[in-house]
Amino acid sequence: MRKPISVIRLSPEAAGDLNQKYLKADSALKTLSRYQREFDKQLKVLIGQEALRTLQKATENALLLADLVKEAA
Repeated sequence: MRKPISVIRLSPEAAGDLNQKYLKADSALKTLSRYQREFDKQLKVLIGQEALRTLQKATENALLLADLVKEAA
């Protein structure tokens, strides 16, 4: 049988603080996502769709390699 998920009980002050931190992080993430979309759009105009795709694939491979090196260490 599955164990029921326990409910975290916070004081109103702690809940308010946690909520403010969440809202700040969410806002920062939305701003960063918006910036990234516009950056990609401008980059595509400057270097072309195929070059952008190649750059994205190279970046993805570099990140995967970095993760693999980190795991091996």
